Amino acid sequence: MAVTEAPASTSEGEISNIEKRDNGLVLIHEFITEDEEAAMIEAFHSQDARQGGRRRISQHFGFHFDYTTFGASETSFTPVPKYMQDILPRLPVQEHLPDQFTTQYYPPGAGIPPHVDTHSMFEEPLYSLSFGSAVSMAFRKCDANDARRMRLPKRSLTTDPQAPSGVLVPPIVDEPGTGGGPKTADESWEILLPRRSLLLMTGAARYGYIHGIRARKTDRIDGQVVLRQDRYSLTMRKIRRADSIRCDCDFPGVCDARIREEEEQRMAEKGGVPAHLPGGIQVDS
Repeated sequence: MAVTEAPASTSEGEISNIEKRDNGLVLIHEFITEDEEAAMIEAFHSQDARQGGRRRISQHFGFHFDYTTFGASETSFTPVPKYMQDILPRLPVQEHLPDQFTTQYYPPGAGIPPHVDTHSMFEEPLYSLSFGSAVSMAFRKCDANDARRMRLPKRSLTTDPQAPSGVLVPPIVDEPGTGGGPKTADESWEILLPRRSLLLMTGAARYGYIHGIRARKTDRIDGQVVLRQDRYSLTMRKIRRADSIRCDCDFPGVCDARIREEEEQRMAEKGGVPAHLPGGIQVDS
């Protein structure tokens, strides 16, 4: 299997605090303090005391993420905590500040199925704040095979709260005896998300790259095999509503808006009405 070189990276700031890649990916180290991290973990478990299980736990703030449309609910709403509001002025992109927040707990060994986050239902900047522990996230540029798979009839909507917020693609899983890497010949690369770091996806990284976390017990960090620990993430995004739901990105093959338009066109030609695809397409992280 081929593991391609990651897009070129540059660093800036006092101790290389910010990493920027030429595909629109930005990683900011130590975005929150240790005290803020501890407070966020405490706040999470004050809402849900479960911990130590084998499945992820999700909490939604603002209008809840809707796993049937891959957009935001029109009715389910939880007030955004002050500690989340306090983060907003520090975000690197002040246009389209997030108003939908999803916090998740990942037990050691848990992964996220590879996916492309829904294009049309949210604005371009997509943030993921990692805290609790570090983890490696795998990326792969979308190709024609992904576009074909995303148009297969078997792909349908899900109500599974364990699902990620986008279009699922063939899994990135470890192949026994290889020490890691994708099962298929698709090229991929990994980036380490340190605890307290903020990942920003824009441009190609947001619209044209598949990302996920391999389900495994360890990661290799600085040449050392490190056991995974309890990890949390905070996903932040800006909701689109009504006529603002759209996408004119450069990746039509994996764009939910383009796929929806194609389906509507086919149904119109047949004299029918599309029965699905209100926002995103998914088979299920």
